[in-house]
Amino acid sequence: MGYHIALRLHQDGYQVIAHYRTHTDEIQALSDLGIKTIQAELSSTETILAFIEQLKTCCHNFRALIHNASSFSRTLDNVEEAAKQYEQFFYVHMMAPFLINQSLQNNLVGDSNEAADIIHITDINVENPTARFDIYGTTKAGLHNLMLAQAKKFAPNIKVNAIAPGPVLFTEMHSQAVKQKMLDETLLAKEGGAEPVYLAIKSLLDNPFMTGVSIPVDGGRRLSKS
Repeated sequence: MGYHIALRLHQDGYQVIAHYRTHTDEIQALSDLGIKTIQAELSSTETILAFIEQLKTCCHNFRALIHNASSFSRTLDNVEEAAKQYEQFFYVHMMAPFLINQSLQNNLVGDSNEAADIIHITDINVENPTARFDIYGTTKAGLHNLMLAQAKKFAPNIKVNAIAPGPVLFTEMHSQAVKQKMLDETLLAKEGGAEPVYLAIKSLLDNPFMTGVSIPVDGGRRLSKS
């Protein structure tokens, strides 16, 4: 997802800085296109603040911030392991966006006297959480609530919105049975792909009169998800 978003922004003429945790072939492909890539762990306040300093060194002003970094796995059964998992998800989904947005708010500058943008990539689990993924769901819900709070806090100079994907890209952890169940619960009955998420991002960047909004990109699954 992050690769597709960075690539499409680049294709649409934006100067892109892409964050990554692990170097992959996709990261190399972005670098080969001339896109600036920065490796950083979002695992503690210290590592996040160090990443922010790198961003400030790379660029003084930013048109938009898009928070797509995510951790996804079911909640572990052992409570001590689950506590460590919760802390890790919290830093990725909530602390990093908070610190980045707060630290760079004065560096966000829109086009032609319009507001700049912050976009949080959340999840339809914000509305209807799945019990076995409660740590994932609750920290993504925190990211949604941060969007609402900062839409108020940063107005009128910065628009803050969210995109809530549904079954856009299946992962290796999804069995065929799970995939079919998800598709059966999706009104449009297909895997969406990454492009619809990018189109939602572009619509927010282009629309000067939307803030505090969450756009579901889920093929209607939120309406029938069990």
